[in-house]
Amino acid sequence: MKETTVSQGLPKERQRKAGAIGKNLKALRHDRGLTIAQIAAASGISAASISRIENGRLSPTYEVIVNLAAALEVEVNELFYYAERSALGGWRTLTRAGDRPVIETPNYRFELMCSEMVAKDFLVFTATVLNTSIEEFGELQQHSGHEQIVVLEGEVEVWTKHYSPARLREGDSMAFDSQMGHAVISTSPTLARILWISST
Repeated sequence: MKETTVSQGLPKERQRKAGAIGKNLKALRHDRGLTIAQIAAASGISAASISRIENGRLSPTYEVIVNLAAALEVEVNELFYYAERSALGGWRTLTRAGDRPVIETPNYRFELMCSEMVAKDFLVFTATVLNTSIEEFGELQQHSGHEQIVVLEGEVEVWTKHYSPARLREGDSMAFDSQMGHAVISTSPTLARILWISST
């Protein structure tokens, strides 16, 4: 599993955001009466890694987050905002520019939008693409669901298991089956940014 260690030297606000997934993971696990060992067996993620994620010492990749959600039998959104979910049937949610929760992974820097309501069937976020080569990215990621990306700034190359890499420029869009191995890398002088929509 590819993960990023959360530095103790980060500003408090950054540490709080990095630990949010861990706190929600622990709460969901406890609410379902599950042990770390049980989640490890169901997700294929080591018990040691799960413990470190729960304690805010590791930042998981999106693929790992999806696997944990599947093991818990919950939507992906709940790992981001379980503590803040609402039981109201009629709702709306707003995210101001500059006030997006940030999730750091080894491959992308995600800025979540309007994702505190777990009733939604999809996640919408912008992502800064951190890798500039497929070798740097590592193994292709895959998980359940569907995804669509729109290039906002720069250029990217989308790698998918069954197709040749596709170059996308500003305004270009691609949709694909998330179960197919995939990776997005930046090919422009500055790191590219994309709008990302993912079903949960």
